[in-house]
Amino acid sequence: MDRRALLIVAAIVGVAAAGLYIAKLRADVATLRGEADTPRGAQPAEPAANRPGMSAPPRSITEQQRQTMLEVLKAETDPARTVWLQTDERNSEAAAYQKQLAELFKEAGWKVEQRGSAGLTFKPGLYLLVGEEEWPSYASTAYDAFDKAGIEVKAARGYRAYYDQQKKEKPGWQGPALAPTQTYVILIGPNPPPA
Repeated sequence: MDRRALLIVAAIVGVAAAGLYIAKLRADVATLRGEADTPRGAQPAEPAANRPGMSAPPRSITEQQRQTMLEVLKAETDPARTVWLQTDERNSEAAAYQKQLAELFKEAGWKVEQRGSAGLTFKPGLYLLVGEEEWPSYASTAYDAFDKAGIEVKAARGYRAYYDQQKKEKPGWQGPALAPTQTYVILIGPNPPPA
């Protein structure tokens, strides 16, 4: 075979390989978009949101969690029972989750106060920050409702003093401020990525 024929064969093989590679890329894109059917017997591809380094899927309250939370929240009899929810409204996932929580607390008969983040960005997860060292009964009930429903909430007390100290020691420090009549806040950050 002369040199010219070899170049033609190499070009044909190269074009065929490129075509196969492009077809594979298109199939991968279709799978990620959920457009491709999974071949019989094959395992479906793991959703991109569950892969390491990817964002987590949107949160939603399951029916079982909802029932558990309602049972706990309705048992609270303090007429001052209020929940303060705050999230970064620029994060659509966190804002949607806040809406679900607000509806659930309202259904349980609680007063619901909602605020945006005032430009702050919250860490992933849920945080319950109690203003004073002593928890009001309804703040404790709100925490218990999440806990019994299996929803992780990190909690801290004495937040007012911490906030004041941070502002005094670090003038540029920013954190969510509690209103004078506000006893606690539940911060709703983005959904943490899966471990």
